[in-house]
Parts: sequence; C-alpha cells; structure tokens
Amino acid sequence: MSCLNLQTSVFYDFEYFLSLPTNKKLYELFKNLDLSSFQNRNYGLGQTGYSRHAMIRALIVKNIVQLNSIPRLVNYLQDNPFICDLCGFDFHRVPDATQFYRLLSSLNTPKLHKLIADTNNQYYHTSHSSIQSVSIDSKPVLAPTRENNPKYHQRNLTNKHDKPKRNPDATLGYYSTHIDYTGKKITDFRWGYRTHSIIDNDTGCTLVEVTVPINLPDNDIAKNIFKELKINYDLSELRNIFGDKAYDDKKMKDHIRDLLKPSLKRPQDLEFIIRKNFRNSKCHTPAIEGIQCPGNLMMRFNGLTPVNKKGTKYRMKFRCPLAVLKLDRPCPINHPLLTEGKHYGCTKYITIPAVQAKIIRALIEDNKMKRSKPGRIRVKIERYFSRLQAITSEESTYYSLKSVRNHVALAHLTLSLVALTALKLGKPDKINSYLTFAA
Repeated sequence: MSCLNLQTSVFYDFEYFLSLPTNKKLYELFKNLDLSSFQNRNYGLGQTGYSRHAMIRALIVKNIVQLNSIPRLVNYLQDNPFICDLCGFDFHRVPDATQFYRLLSSLNTPKLHKLIADTNNQYYHTSHSSIQSVSIDSKPVLAPTRENNPKYHQRNLTNKHDKPKRNPDATLGYYSTHIDYTGKKITDFRWGYRTHSIIDNDTGCTLVEVTVPINLPDNDIAKNIFKELKINYDLSELRNIFGDKAYDDKKMKDHIRDLLKPSLKRPQDLEFIIRKNFRNSKCHTPAIEGIQCPGNLMMRFNGLTPVNKKGTKYRMKFRCPLAVLKLDRPCPINHPLLTEGKHYGCTKYITIPAVQAKIIRALIEDNKMKRSKPGRIRVKIERYFSRLQAITSEESTYYSLKSVRNHVALAHLTLSLVALTALKLGKPDKINSYLTFAA
C-alpha cells in the first residue's frame, strides 16, 4: 500500500496529479504491494535512516518508467514530488544513489522470491485459475566490465580463470550465436550471469527465478527451481512443461517427474515438450506420398504452385524423402543430385485441378497448426524476456552477484504486480502490458 505524505500533499491538487497516466499506474500498483515482511527502518541504536519500503517502491518506479541507472532514478524522484509521496519518502527527502546501492546489496533475496510467489498466488485466487502449463528458459545478464565492451581491443573472452577485478562473481559463458557477413556461424561468449525462470504460459508471468553465474549448466539449475516451484504453488493441475534443447536431459526429466509426482492429481499425464528448433521445423507439408523416385523410395510432397493466372490448375512438387526429412541414410542408387552439389535430391511434378489443390491446401494448414502449436506456446517465454529486458537492461550496472540477484528479482516482481493490478482493475487483456495496464 502506498504511503502518501499528507503534510506535503496539501500543497497540490491530489486528484489532478493522480489522473496523470504514470502516477495512476504507480498508485494502483502500490496498492497491491505488501512489504510487511521487510523491516522498514532501523530501530534501536543509531540513526533511523530512510524508509526501506519507500526505496523498494522507488526501485519499482525505476522499472515502470524504464530508467536504466540509479542516478537517473534519483533525478526523476527529485523532479516529481508527487511520485516521492507515492513511494513514501518524508518531505521529498530523496536518498543518495549510494543508499540505493547499499539497499540492493543488503536485501534478502529469498524474501523477494516469496513476495513474487505471494503476488502470483493472489492472482490465481482472484481469477479462480490454476497452473496448467509452464515454460522454463534462461536469459543472460552481462556484468559491467570492459571485457564485454567490443571496442576494448585487449578484452579477455577465452581465459575463464582471468576474472575481471571488480566482478569476482561473474563467469565466462555462452552468450549468443549469430551468422556473420560471410555466412559463418559465430558463437559469442561474455562475462556475466544468467537468470533462470519458470513462467506460467497462461498468465505470462514468472513463477520462480534464480540468477546464477553464466557458466552453470541449465539442467542442473532446473532441478533446484522446480523444487522451489513445488514449495510455493499448487501444481495439482499441471500437465505440460515446455523447454528448449538445453533441458533435453533424461535424468533431469526423471528427477523433476519424481519431485512433482506427490503434488499432481494425474502424474501420468505430465508431459515434457522439448522443441529443439520450433521456428524452423522440418516442413509444414503433410505426408502425401504417391510417386516413386529412381531408387524406389516414395517421394515426399514439397510444394504447391499455380500453373496459370486463372488458378484452374496447380502443380504438385515431390522431392527425395532423404533430403526433405534430412534422414541420415544413403541413397540406394547414390543419385548425384543427393550426393553432390547442394544435396537437394531429385524432384518430380504432377498437375492437378483446383478442386484437389484446395483440399491439399487445407491439409497443409492443418498440419502447420499441429506442428507450430508447441512453438507458439514456447515463444511466450521469449516474449516475457523481451518485456523483462525493456524494463531492466540486459547489461547490469552492479558489481556484486547479490545486487544483481535483487535487481533482477525486483524486475520479475514488477511484471507480476502489473498482471495482478490489471486483473483487479477489470482489464485481464492488459496483464502483460506494463505501459497501459491502468489506462
């Protein structure tokens, strides 16, 4: 709940400032934020200090307004006294940037994770829904070091033992893969950390998360965060777990299945769906066979194009099954079109009328939907990480691992609060929109 300073709010029109879009978003957001588990001030010996609750709210303001550094947050609060009142600062006394850095390095990360879980459980209680399908993935968080700067000509991206001086917890690990201008596949490595998350595919919000050094294997981290998922949530209706090829490990799947079995109503229905490359599946064409190649193999249907402008006739293309399905088998006759050059395989064509082409097109669309459905569900976590990156930069500005963990946890908490606030405002279609959820 926001803590308005009534002694200063009498000097401006409260209703007018509350009607402004950003102020309204923050006011509604803070009404659903319960910080009672965190100590607000120092009691006993020493100075009372600034309100920790107000500083945590200010860090959430930093995420909503998309400020990429603490000094910019301080300037923003000084220029917006109404938001200072919403956060709960006394008489517009904004802490120095060093106070925010000290808070991030001292916050209890498990309490932040518990706050995320309580916020999500409140969402499920309000919407009368449950967890049925989840996705797991990870996202890199780069350390603030010159070793990650492409303009630094002496950067170290090969020796994992020569660590950056100011980033003792950062490790060297895989960052991304891209194709350069020559067509060569390049793998990039960076110094930093990695945040692992499990999200609910229905709400698009993170359920549990953990930030660790970037070089730790994904399947080992998955075992720990699924244990936290079991502790904090009701998983009785869970049916599907989506992941990429990093989680295609039989031992990990068996471990998670045994771990979640007591919490599930129907443990035999739990299914792991691993899409190694859901964006580039082998083909969206149905398995239509009917023409034999010179090697006596049934050729695969591989395309449908109109013959004339009127669209009365269409041409069906058939191609070598070894090439279409990328099977690791030799051609019975060692056909040069498959063994040499681009390895495209032999092709044949037949002409059909428009009526038959319409039926085939319907089969293509049906097959495409069946193949792409797991991919469409799986891509939700990519969209979630895109929203996460928009409110918190992929390049961290903190030097200790604990500060980075708290920074990322507050970003996840912000998106969960947005979903809960949008639901309570009667806008369930805005639960994933941190810009317009209160508009």
